[in-house]
Amino acid sequence: MHVCLVSDRPDSGIPLDECKSLIISKLKPGEDLPREADLFIWDYSPGIEIKQYLENKQAWQHLILVDQKYLNELNAAQLTTCILLKPVSSITLRAFADMTMKALEFRKQAHQADSLRLDRDALLQYVLDVNLKLQEYDQDRSNFLARALHDFRAPLTALHGYCGLLAQSKLGEVTAEQRKLLERMLYSTRRLKRLAEATVELLGQGRFAKTPQRRPGNLEETLRQALHDVRPFLLDKALEVRSRLETPEGTLSFEAEQIQQVLVNLVENSCKFAPKNGSIEIRGYNTRQRSDKQDTTGSGVRGYRVDVHDSGPGVPVHLAEKIFEQYVSCAGGSDRSGGGLGLAICKAIVTAHDGTIWATPSDNGGRFSFVLPLDEDAGVAEEDLAAPELEPLDIAW
Repeated sequence: MHVCLVSDRPDSGIPLDECKSLIISKLKPGEDLPREADLFIWDYSPGIEIKQYLENKQAWQHLILVDQKYLNELNAAQLTTCILLKPVSSITLRAFADMTMKALEFRKQAHQADSLRLDRDALLQYVLDVNLKLQEYDQDRSNFLARALHDFRAPLTALHGYCGLLAQSKLGEVTAEQRKLLERMLYSTRRLKRLAEATVELLGQGRFAKTPQRRPGNLEETLRQALHDVRPFLLDKALEVRSRLETPEGTLSFEAEQIQQVLVNLVENSCKFAPKNGSIEIRGYNTRQRSDKQDTTGSGVRGYRVDVHDSGPGVPVHLAEKIFEQYVSCAGGSDRSGGGLGLAICKAIVTAHDGTIWATPSDNGGRFSFVLPLDEDAGVAEEDLAAPELEPLDIAW
């Protein structure tokens, strides 16, 4: 297969040489493209004109590699071809080369048969093959991440234990400054442990594989421990935390460690976006949710709702649902996705508890809410109901 790389850089960093069985030619922008090439890979940089070349070739014969900061320029050009963000791996390039080869074979078959039906069936088969290929690569990626994270947790656990021994002066006296640094290290290693464990669970088709071990719990104590975990963030930005949790009108059962992780992730998200000397408000209250959308009687099942509201920028409407997706990070000043993991983990945990979580679009601060059922049959819905007034949280820093 003949692949033509168009780039104005001496060293593009594109790993085509690792793709075996490919005939590769390299050109600079503006040079005549070889007619015999099957796939054209464009190493995009500002000023390169691509659209005019697409008229003489099929869209699937062009692959554009671009840095994320230049993506808007390509979108403005309304190019109807495949675009990949750099850096890309040799596996990804090999996959697209294989797909192009398949498309060429199907196109030749359709032309020889001179039949619209064959052309349609060939294109459909091409789409199915592409879908299967992507699923295979996605599974390989998930399996690799799971193995890597499994090996990663053991040394991290040991490091966390050593930091704890030092912080507790069990291996000799330490100064106040040294203890403060060790406590920060403990916080970081604890956070990494939880992130690794939650990510392994997320690899199981986006949900927690283990059923939560629910027990009647004290949400106020769980919140207090979560705030202790994010203490360094709160102190660094001098954030005021105000909180008030109503007493649940029923039994609130949950796995304390998992709900603590939800609260940690939400408060960390608020810490990231709240301005210095800003504020975070946390409130919990009883609510009744409609059993279905046709229920207009005002009756419903019981639930307990928690809101986390900060004084930072609000969540745009078009990102309110997207930021809870796995491995999705929305670039820009309004990115509250936490690299695509923090909020995805929150959603997985709350969903495993038969609850729901959402972001309320607003121009007046970021607001995230979740509802947990108060009994086994409790359903939930995303409704705004009256909440209690907030009070400063009585917690010792």
